[in-house]
Amino acid sequence: MSIAEKIELWTYKVANPFVKALLRSPLHGIASKNVAILHFRGRKSGREFTTPLSYVRDNGTVCLLSAQSTVWWMNLREEGTPVSILIASETLTGKARLWEGDSEALRERVTRYLTALPRDAKVYGIKLDESNKPIEESLVKAAPELVFVEVQLD
Repeated sequence: MSIAEKIELWTYKVANPFVKALLRSPLHGIASKNVAILHFRGRKSGREFTTPLSYVRDNGTVCLLSAQSTVWWMNLREEGTPVSILIASETLTGKARLWEGDSEALRERVTRYLTALPRDAKVYGIKLDESNKPIEESLVKAAPELVFVEVQLD
């Protein structure tokens, strides 16, 4: 098993369950400022899934960023997929829209996201300038491996 596979397994089996429990507990304030739990149905199986994710909230929209190497986002490929999000002990509902593959639209959204939540840049290997905006060369290199989801809240 490769190191990447071991990290992914550890995240799935240990870290995610811990974060989900924390966000559902009275101690959620420790993480709920920028970590939420996304609820959605499998597009083929119809099973319910939950995954903890960093988020940026902008008025009536919740933005999520992930790597294409994860698989949860594939369930949101159909525009308008209904989802719910647990943020700070409040469940919100909405419709998801997905951007995958490099595009100007994806890069603009990633720039806004990382400017608002710069700590996530390191996760995706994106370097920031002194004003917390992604350095263009770094963003262009990472963009083909990114997935961006906007949830328009109901």
